[in-house]
Amino acid sequence: MAAPHLALWTDSGSLVFLSGQLPFDENRVISAPDIEGQTAQTMRNIAQVLAQAGLTLDQVVKATVWLKDAADFAGFNQAYADAFGNHAPARSTVVSDLILPQALVEIEVVAQRPAQ
Repeated sequence: MAAPHLALWTDSGSLVFLSGQLPFDENRVISAPDIEGQTAQTMRNIAQVLAQAGLTLDQVVKATVWLKDAADFAGFNQAYADAFGNHAPARSTVVSDLILPQALVEIEVVAQRPAQ
């Protein structure tokens, strides 16, 4: 598969939009076999991309989540909550096939830069 034609993130004024993140590890492999591990890895990836934009998970205002299987919701939700802690951005969650068959989750976020 060719590399996708996209930016990892882009901004529009105070808003920063991240492309959907998958549970790739540092070797670009999806190694976690379960939803909890894949969600935790995806959230680490999101935090890394946000850092490139000078932001953290605390600045996320909206998340859109795609789950491969609705039965994974509870495990996903726990790992997601663990990553965000007390911060709870708005979120939509849908069940859908994903572009990579081994991926169980994809997460896209919008973050807001602090007012200056």
